[in-house]
Amino acid sequence: MGNAFVGQPLGCAVNPTVGFEAERVLIPSDVEQRVVIIGGGPAGLEAARVAALRGHRVDLYEREDRLGGVLWPAATPEFKKELRSMIFWWERQAADLPVTVHLGTEITEHSPELEGADTVIVAVGSTPVMPPIPGLEGDNVVEVVDAHLGADLGQRIVVCGGGLSGADFALEAALDGHDVTIVEMADAVAGDLLMINRITLLRDLEAAGVTLLSGHRVTTVDAQGVVVDGPDGESRVDADTVVSAFGVRPATGLAAALSGYRVVAIGDCVQPAKVGDAINAGFEAAFSL
Repeated sequence: MGNAFVGQPLGCAVNPTVGFEAERVLIPSDVEQRVVIIGGGPAGLEAARVAALRGHRVDLYEREDRLGGVLWPAATPEFKKELRSMIFWWERQAADLPVTVHLGTEITEHSPELEGADTVIVAVGSTPVMPPIPGLEGDNVVEVVDAHLGADLGQRIVVCGGGLSGADFALEAALDGHDVTIVEMADAVAGDLLMINRITLLRDLEAAGVTLLSGHRVTTVDAQGVVVDGPDGESRVDADTVVSAFGVRPATGLAAALSGYRVVAIGDCVQPAKVGDAINAGFEAAFSL
């Protein structure tokens, strides 16, 4: 409902038919296709569900031994538990539909699993951005996804990057008792969130004691923390662990390599965005088959 504050129609992150009840009616396709979906994150899972509901035969391949993609680690905090429950919901949906899930299977342009596919939906996500900052390869640096997954963290944590991913992790770590500082180059933390969501997040960060350094750029990482450059010049933020949350870039390589197939790329491998955008993209891709 936060859309209303910016003059946009109502929508839903997990139910793409909200606001499109008349247009997005799922009816059987005239021609059954064999659909191969590469990637078991939110976009791929929703595409599999919708394609199967339309009567297509779906094979979904995920290189990890679990479904969910980055939604799995991102939804580790208690305040994100409803999102994690979506993964189990998709699993139950797939079990009752003509969807075959293949875990622990990485697909390349040469994989025999692609043979006979009428449509290949690529939903392989993104890769972390690692800026050329001296010391970012140090032993005390942890990528934000690994931090969510239980990497060893010191008491004092500095999160480099104040987008949604970095801010969510900072809140999770602070609620777990860590001393957390966010360093964000832009003038605002989580500046791309809807206003009502951002107000809540900033309130929770303040209540948890997270220090926000917006308008500051990380220039160096060392064993004692980071050096930042801000409006008042250079300063140091001491930390035991540095969490890299500089954002992500689309993993475009596989979709580009599959030139011999009808390929539809969706989700973060096209444009990194929020989980709701990925789910809606998965719905639209399968709905159009």
